[in-house]
Amino acid sequence: MVKYIIVSLFLVIGQTTVLAQNPERVTIDSTHYYFKIVPKSKPSGMIIILHGGAEDAEGVMNQITLDKIAVKNNFIVIFPNIEDDDFKMTVSQKILDIVAKQIVEKYQVPKDRIFLGGLSGGGMQTITYTERAIRDKKTYFVPKAIFALDPPLDYENMYYRYQREVERNFSEVGVNEAKLLLEEIGKNLGGTPETAKEEYIKNSMFSYRQKDGGNAKYLLTIPVRIYTEPGVEWQLKNRRRDLYDLNCADISAMINLLQLKGNKSADIVVTHDKGVRPNGMKHPHSWSIMDSKNCMAWIVKQLE
Repeated sequence: MVKYIIVSLFLVIGQTTVLAQNPERVTIDSTHYYFKIVPKSKPSGMIIILHGGAEDAEGVMNQITLDKIAVKNNFIVIFPNIEDDDFKMTVSQKILDIVAKQIVEKYQVPKDRIFLGGLSGGGMQTITYTERAIRDKKTYFVPKAIFALDPPLDYENMYYRYQREVERNFSEVGVNEAKLLLEEIGKNLGGTPETAKEEYIKNSMFSYRQKDGGNAKYLLTIPVRIYTEPGVEWQLKNRRRDLYDLNCADISAMINLLQLKGNKSADIVVTHDKGVRPNGMKHPHSWSIMDSKNCMAWIVKQLE
């Protein structure tokens, strides 16, 4: 259900039917599967790309060229299709462990050459998995580097953002999504930021009100790149949202904290007027804000 719920306030909609080059579908269980694209030469690494809310793996392949570029650079590219995750990201952690293990064992890809990235909810899953890999040391792999597109990061701030959306009552789509998300986050985390504070901090990717950044402190040794497009004009016109309501606020705060604490490989890419959905509709929360060639160059750089 949380394929819709996870960050449905920032949906990715609109898909075409043309798939990426030679993807092979692999079934995990009755619900989950993934697509893999394998280069002809010996793989030099693996890139796992996670879809956002209200889309699937096929939809991502229709919106980016990173997979095509990566295969030419001898990377295996994986597009998992993850259903039924919640704000604690337990399902995605399990699926990522399974997928990575299968690929590493079959193709002998070094575990220290696995890259992870995603949009929105996929970005949240990316960051959460990485933080837990460092914090708990119970994941199958520790990503070599991670990238994310406009992920929400701070559950406390998200909760209050949803409340403001409902109170403003401007966009029917936004209000309906916010009501659903308020209910789900409260159910998943056991209450509100006031009544279940520790759960919000424990499960957030970043906690702005914690001096150490909460779980973000586990990213100090990991290369991190986050793409974001504030799209303030679009947000004001279409949702009556201001900067306090946008993911870019927490994204810039987290990258700033990481840089201040010594992570020289943490950076933010801010775009303007790049967000466009497959159906041609402008929207700052879209895969198109990532330049695939630029992202691939950054990935290759991490192996130097």
